[in-house]
Amino acid sequence: MATDYYVNPKGNDSWSGTLKKPNVKLTDGPFKTLERAKLAIRTLKKSKAFKNKVTVNLASGVYYLNQPLNLNLIDSGLPDREILWQGEPGAQVTLSAGMPVTCKKRDATFWDCPLLKLPASTAYFDTSRIKGNTPKFELFVNDQKLELARWPDKDWAHIKSPLDQKTQFSVMETLPTLTGDIKAAQVHIFAGNDWYDQYIGVDSVNQLSNAIKLPDLTTYPLISGRRFYIQNLPSLLNAPGEWLFDAAAKKISVIPPADMASMEFMLTSLPNILFIDGASYLTFKNISFKYSTGTAITLKNSKNVALDRVEVSNIGGKGIEIQKGQNVILSNSSIHHTGAQGVVVSGGDRNTLQASGHVIHNNHIHHMSTTILTYTPGIDINGVGVTVTHNLLEYGAGTAILIKGNEHLIEKNEIHHFCMQASDCGAIYSGRDWAARGNVIRYNSIHDIIGYGMKSVDVAKNQAVYQSPDGARGVYLDDGASGFEVNGNILENAGLMSIQVGGGRDNKIVNNYIKTNEYAIWLDARSADYDWNQNQKILEASPYKSPVWAQKYPDLASPMHNKKWPEGNRIEHNVIVTTNPVGLFLRYHVPVDSIIIANNLVWSTIGKPRVNFEILGSNKNIVGNSWVQWAEQKIERGSIVADPCVSINDKKMTTCPDSPIKDIGFKPLPIDIGLIR
Repeated sequence: MATDYYVNPKGNDSWSGTLKKPNVKLTDGPFKTLERAKLAIRTLKKSKAFKNKVTVNLASGVYYLNQPLNLNLIDSGLPDREILWQGEPGAQVTLSAGMPVTCKKRDATFWDCPLLKLPASTAYFDTSRIKGNTPKFELFVNDQKLELARWPDKDWAHIKSPLDQKTQFSVMETLPTLTGDIKAAQVHIFAGNDWYDQYIGVDSVNQLSNAIKLPDLTTYPLISGRRFYIQNLPSLLNAPGEWLFDAAAKKISVIPPADMASMEFMLTSLPNILFIDGASYLTFKNISFKYSTGTAITLKNSKNVALDRVEVSNIGGKGIEIQKGQNVILSNSSIHHTGAQGVVVSGGDRNTLQASGHVIHNNHIHHMSTTILTYTPGIDINGVGVTVTHNLLEYGAGTAILIKGNEHLIEKNEIHHFCMQASDCGAIYSGRDWAARGNVIRYNSIHDIIGYGMKSVDVAKNQAVYQSPDGARGVYLDDGASGFEVNGNILENAGLMSIQVGGGRDNKIVNNYIKTNEYAIWLDARSADYDWNQNQKILEASPYKSPVWAQKYPDLASPMHNKKWPEGNRIEHNVIVTTNPVGLFLRYHVPVDSIIIANNLVWSTIGKPRVNFEILGSNKNIVGNSWVQWAEQKIERGSIVADPCVSINDKKMTTCPDSPIKDIGFKPLPIDIGLIR
């Protein structure tokens, strides 16, 4: 028979844990803590009584942790004796790394929260991109994250002029009067572009010259018009939803959000909630994880571990990180409101191309990257052979899925509303690696990819204009990304470029349905100043000459005719509809040979389709040509201009009986894209 242990916030760690409820005499009953249940399983093993499956049943309630639950090899199950940690059926179970605080109303505006003790966290979750002297924890009210007191209260301020390359700048807007210790302040800044943000402390502020000096270098050089805000000074606490920490007085001051009848205040405290290293045959099910300052759940070097129907939310850093290991499955779960990535997953052996077997399936991942806005995607993939299927990803400041490595499958996901605070940004992104081959992006619905970036700046007028949408892509194969298959996707309103191949090689763009008011497909050879040597160095560091790689990727071992040209790409059997009045929807920088563009169907709902193209190695670089002029180049063959008579409803394609898409060999798309409810 299986062994069951029971845990209840009202239990007692001196009891046996084998009873679901206390007995009448209150001499036995459930455990109180997860640590005690862990010890019981270890004792079971030592006594050689571990002969069956073990289930740890958690009763409804909040379990406040004094330390993360750490499991290792000793805590593993076996193939026929798995260990299951689960919330009881119907129970609402929360493992909390947070610290409740009591706050009292000071006056009509402010509340004060004296801290009898401080949160456990003493460091930022990302010390490379977050620097300064702000609190290393966050404050939530009724599960809503509050912002450190800041200026401007909403939106951004802007750099007027750099006073040196990376530390000093004047400000377009008039700085408010700043009181308190200026070295406790911090700026959140996009210093030189719209794709990389960071936090840096403040060295000094010159109110007379309206300028700020930073103690550390920005990653990119400062540029006029770029955006920032300043936070964590007493004089900036002036708007609902803001808070401030007085370290000397050990007190938090808050202006709560409006319209809250009752309020529960919670600080993030522990860096982690669950840490599994080197364990196997474990399952966690029906459990919520909340309020850690760093990564909520880490699985390291672990095999055959499952996270099913878990919720991870209100996390300072990453939601879940899977490092190395084999066959870890995250399924049917919700990961949301994380300061950095929702899920980070790596594994497999790139030398041998052995797959990790990790699976991210049927999860709802949303509102990630709430602190660091860029390069903190919903799902961050590395290694070999990760499968990402049937997920719903929505509402992210930057990228939805970031891909590094080989043989990953991104299939039947719905992705929308990304790149909401970034430009030059892709909903699905990979870049700068000729050797990252075998990756498949198929049967996904990608729509409403937004983009936000600087349009113009006028220093004399103290004016920086930002616009949205701007500079986003649906599928972005950047800086030479190669060997991808982009097949059978539905892309609607998927950014400035639905699919961009940025100088890459041997990519297959086939059987996609694209509807856009911007560019549907953009294939380029990179700018003249792009450094291809970095791609060469990455290639040489890979085992591409090994027998395994040579057999798997024969194109990679073949000599390049011109490494600066996007050779070997195939663009076939796509249905492309433009709603742009000008009809400009394709841009091709292509060699005459070594590329196949064929059997596509194009249609303009308003005007006539037009193409920008450059024939590499010739003097033909023509903007805004008619489709006829493009067809005369005889690079694209067998394609037709016709109304596809197609409609998309709830991620499903329907066609008229006489739709011409059959004439281009377009294959039907699956009808089960997105979450499996």
